[in-house]
Amino acid sequence: MEQIELVRKMKCDHEGEEYLIEVFARPDGSHFARTIFSPSDVIISDGISLDEVLLKHQDLLPLAIHSRQMHFPSRTLN
Repeated sequence: MEQIELVRKMKCDHEGEEYLIEVFARPDGSHFARTIFSPSDVIISDGISLDEVLLKHQDLLPLAIHSRQMHFPSRTLN
């Protein structure tokens, strides 16, 4: 199993709500960032460096939050 290491934890404020961002390093030097909304709802951003993955994740997080707040009309089959 691949060994990963938690290298940073930070909170990001978006519209008055705080979201936890965890950044992990892989043995090959690449990184990924993770935010868990619920056990079955997680977003992950992948990158070569810590700075790259943080930038990607901080850009993606508001979009992910907004998409979860959208209300879609229910669809029925006719």
